[in-house]
Parts: sequence; structure tokens; C-alpha cells
Amino acid sequence: MSNQYTCYVVAYDIPDDRRRSRVARVLEGHGERVQYSLFECRLTGKQFTALWKELGKEIMPREDSLRAYRLCPVCARWVKTVGRAVETSEIPEVYIA
Repeated sequence: MSNQYTCYVVAYDIPDDRRRSRVARVLEGHGERVQYSLFECRLTGKQFTALWKELGKEIMPREDSLRAYRLCPVCARWVKTVGRAVETSEIPEVYIA
């Protein structure tokens, strides 16, 4: 399995305050909040699978909406912002162990 990081954009619409807070806490441990209910997460495929499973335990599918978009490396670099936009940190291309 590859250790290559991919950018995932995760958005949610959750009417219940407690569930919404729990989902936000889970995401804060895996990515950066760039809008109130939108996170950018740079994860391996294995990390994303674990995150998605964890998030699935926090929501009520009949009431809540949770979406994830995987961005290719070219698309992830093409993020345009205006206003009070949050700059997200980049994952280095090379690691030395």
C-alpha cells in the first residue's frame, strides 16, 4: 500500500449541535478547518479509510450529510481564495528517515 498523501476535502451539514461538534473534533485531528464545516485533509488512502469509518460512527445518516472529495495533486495546488481565507500547510514531497 502506498504512503503517498492525497488531499481530501471533507464537508458536512449536521443539524444537531452535539453530533456536529463530535464530527468537527474528529476532523480537527486529521486536517485543517478552512471553512466552518469544511476541512482539507492530507492523508494516505489507509488514513482516509480509517477517518471515514470513524466519522460514520458519529453521524445519523437520515439527518446528516457528510461528503468527501479527493483532489488530484494538480487540482489540490489550484485552490483559489479571497477574503479571510485560511492557507493550508503543504506536505513536503520528500521525507528523509
